[in-house]
Amino acid sequence: MTDSEVAVGVTHAADDTMKMTGCGSCGMYMILEGAPGKSFVCMKCRLIELMEEKIRGLEMQVESLVEFRKGFEQIMEQRHEVSEGKSSDLQMEAGLGNFEGRLGEESGQWKHVTKRTRQRKRRASEGEIELQNRFAELENEEGAQQVVTEGDRARKKRRAVSPIGKGEELMEITPNMSPRRIQDGLKRITRENGNGKNLQPEGTGDRLENSTVTRKRQVYVIGDSLLRRIDRPVTRADPENRRVCCLPGAKIRDVDLRLKRILKGAGKNPLIILHVGTNDTARFSLESIKGDYVRLGRTLKEIEAQVIFSGILPVPREGQQRCDKIMTINRWLRQWCYKEGFGMYGHWEAFMDRGQFSRDGLHLSREGNRLLGWRLAQLIKRALN
Repeated sequence: MTDSEVAVGVTHAADDTMKMTGCGSCGMYMILEGAPGKSFVCMKCRLIELMEEKIRGLEMQVESLVEFRKGFEQIMEQRHEVSEGKSSDLQMEAGLGNFEGRLGEESGQWKHVTKRTRQRKRRASEGEIELQNRFAELENEEGAQQVVTEGDRARKKRRAVSPIGKGEELMEITPNMSPRRIQDGLKRITRENGNGKNLQPEGTGDRLENSTVTRKRQVYVIGDSLLRRIDRPVTRADPENRRVCCLPGAKIRDVDLRLKRILKGAGKNPLIILHVGTNDTARFSLESIKGDYVRLGRTLKEIEAQVIFSGILPVPREGQQRCDKIMTINRWLRQWCYKEGFGMYGHWEAFMDRGQFSRDGLHLSREGNRLLGWRLAQLIKRALN
């Protein structure tokens, strides 16, 4: 076989394998190897179909969001209408109350007056109402003189009844005068008269000397940085007598040194809740931590207060070794508090969730702060009651 015949054979074989095919979507012709399928679609048309499918999906999402927004606006409109309806009902009730009050005055019956009207309850007379001007007597000099004379007679009667003196014009005591003002006035009158007679009413001096203001028990929650953002749930019930003292990075020794300064002016038998020891477990040994607790207990006994120790919380970032150390300290702390007469309140089981701690694994998250604050508030409620 010659070379020309071989070349012709190769050409025919190539024609058999390479065929021209048209795209069923765009109609463009392409030369493909082999026999393509009947429904051939080129690569560009396939990409366009994928983009169209994504666009349809986005349109469906937009429609669902629009429907959700319409539903939300309808709900808000209904709430607004309900609130307007309530305000209109209150206005109608107030109007009906005023109308009934006017009917009561006209019919001569009992009249019920609410606080909004700022009027006193009174009963209309059964007969005709006589209207008169009670200030008519002041229009002339004779009426004014008569009113002044009646006022002088009333003051003289009060002075005669008063136990301060027998007819002497000394001082008029009114119900609105404070005991201190009464005592100062009596001293001044005694000096002016110079007779050395005690003109003080009976029981006034004893009442002033023995009067004491009762004060509620003071509550102090003292500890390290784990007490951040718990002041609101702890002090909500009694803001004047409850305090949260947060000492960031504080250890047991630091609380022992600052305790008397913090509790200065705390009053008699305050309630003290101590949450400290987390920072000590990272640096000191068990024996050192126990010694610090013992020294802190001696300081607390000098203060004479009701003391409750809050258990150390777990530290998820440190692993099992530090958790075992904290559990050992909590067990010892419970036995030691029972022996010394202190209270002990543990939180270990309540803070087993990792989501109650922040990313550093040491401090609490907002959820953890709310839980710790609520637990301490319940503890204070039970301790005070």
